[in-house]
This record gives sequence, structure tokens and C-alpha cells, in this order.
Amino acid sequence: MDKTPGQDDQSKANINTATEGRLRKHLEERLVNSDLLSQRQAGRHRFSPDLSYGRHFSPPFSDSKPAAVMILLEKREHQWSIPLTVRPQHLPDHPGQISFPGGRIEGEESAEQAAIREFEEELGVAFSGDIFGELQALFVYNSNYAVRPFVAIRSSEKPSISYDPCVHEVERLIHLPIATLTDVSCHPLKGFQRGRVNWKARVIQYRKDQVWGATAIMLGELAACLEGLG
Repeated sequence: MDKTPGQDDQSKANINTATEGRLRKHLEERLVNSDLLSQRQAGRHRFSPDLSYGRHFSPPFSDSKPAAVMILLEKREHQWSIPLTVRPQHLPDHPGQISFPGGRIEGEESAEQAAIREFEEELGVAFSGDIFGELQALFVYNSNYAVRPFVAIRSSEKPSISYDPCVHEVERLIHLPIATLTDVSCHPLKGFQRGRVNWKARVIQYRKDQVWGATAIMLGELAACLEGLG
């Protein structure tokens, strides 16, 4: 449906003024509502690169590596946002790409414990959010990871976090506003090239950065869950 002039600005204002309780309640209800599963799936597929042929949504390989990531909603500079990391070029998996704090599940720890540990290791702070839900698992076939994305919220009553990212794992941080995430005008279709391989994928454009691939797929599902909040 076409939007009337000013409607996007009003939606952004409504999202940014949403209280912590309202935002959490809205997401909690939508994350457990099975009637919205097709809508969430559509949000994921919208950001799937055309060259992946749906492999992100297939069952993981038997030897896939279990992993977990943390999606933290926090109030920062008067707007709700999500911290994302830009991966350094020297990392073996997905160098230079934008991702959530997270990584491989180790030893006997749970997926939730792994997401918290990786958040703390990568961002250099104690985790102070409250985990209240989980998006659908995603198979990142290129690196053979089976990822569980946890959703948490941090009290807006607390002062903003001063992150101290690990320089080995994080080149820099991006604080993605959820108002940008839910704004379809910030989701252009872009062309990519690696050697002789070309493909297209929808991205989330924020300033000079483009979020695409597995991170955008998970954010696409979150955006579907956020519909109706603004």
C-alpha cells in the first residue's frame, strides 16, 4: 500500500518514542504468534541473495557448526538501535561484512550463554540486556554455521553503553536505528561481484554502510515482527 507524505516520518517518531515495555510486549507477542510465521518468512526471503537459491533456509549440514548471535535493542541518542560489528579483513569467515555480535557455541555452554559470551568478548562490556525471544534459526551455508539469533532489550533508564570493541574481531561498530530497519526506502536492491561471479541482493542502507546476506535476512525477520509498532 502506498504511503502518504509524512507517514514514514510519523512512523519513525512513533518507533523512537515507544517505551521499553511497549516495544518488548509488541515483539514478544509477535515472536510467539504462529499466525505471523508466513509474514516473518517473507521478511527473511526479501533479503536473501538471488545466488543463494534459498539455501539459507534449508536444514543445516550434519557437520555444521552451532553458533549464536545477540540482537540487542537499546536506546541510544534518543532512538532505538541495534549494535552491529564490521568484521576486520583478516578474519577467515565473512571478512569486511557486517554482523551481529556472536560466534560458535563452545563446550557445554548453551546457545544463549554463547551469545552473551561472544557479545561481551567482541564489544568489551558486560552484557546488560534482558533476553526475551528468539528469531528462527538460520543456516549460513557459505561458512557452514547453524545460527540461533537471540533478541534482547536494554532498559532505556540506563545510560548509554561505552563499548570497547576487541580490535582483533571488530573493525568498528554501527548503531543501526530500528527506524531505518523498518523503512523500506532504505532497502535498495544492489548488485555484487566477486571475481567472475555476479549477484543481486537487497540491502539495508545506513549512511555509508550496507547490511546484506545472513545479517540482513535475520534483520528482515525482525523488521516483520516490528510491523505495526509505528
